[in-house]
Amino acid sequence: MASNGYGLPTWKKLGAFQVFGDYAPMQGFRVLLQIGADPESLLDALERRATRQDLLDPDLARASLRAGLGLLRTGLPSFVYATVEEVIVMLHAEVSSSEGAVVQAQSRLLSEYASALSLLLGLPAAAGTRLYEVPDVEVARRALVSLVEDVEEATPLRSAMWLGAQLKGRGQPFHPSMVETLEEQSHLLQSNGIDMDALPAWWWRGVAARPGPSGVEVFDELPGGDELGNLLES
Repeated sequence: MASNGYGLPTWKKLGAFQVFGDYAPMQGFRVLLQIGADPESLLDALERRATRQDLLDPDLARASLRAGLGLLRTGLPSFVYATVEEVIVMLHAEVSSSEGAVVQAQSRLLSEYASALSLLLGLPAAAGTRLYEVPDVEVARRALVSLVEDVEEATPLRSAMWLGAQLKGRGQPFHPSMVETLEEQSHLLQSNGIDMDALPAWWWRGVAARPGPSGVEVFDELPGGDELGNLLES
């Protein structure tokens, strides 16, 4: 069972847009990068840190968000959406206009993310990336809305998996088969004193940021529907 973003329904729907290798995007197309910590590496970090961290390891979660939002400093993204497990980047159109530029940007952003996460955690952090070319910004907007909904819906499972890794690190038994249903996930969390309703919005839905006229605009409380999609400017 996986709790990471790679298994979310939106990415499966976008599978037809995934691209590989060195190329120049078609006219009008936009490039999305999905960058995330290796799931096993992330759970291993949770387990290794368990005895000295609070439940759900909020420091690790915030480190993932910071590593994702920090990619704006490269000047390559026009928008980033960061969760506690991955970051989605839309490249500036001009960044991806020439052959080879996208792969170079992908390599740099992956390296920056993994390096920042490793530095913040004090542990080696393996990360991976996928590349998608969508026909226009409107498709990217619809994908963003669906993705945020997926992330929110998957929060109980993700929370249970994070907690389970910590329990293992503290010498307690845990296996993913113990949290296959929402009822099992809720029971594990509640029995360990975790109130899901009290968790912050960024834990449930992530955060977003984009370059603005007077600096970086950060959206800690994400809107819904069209308002969310419109954070992606043309």
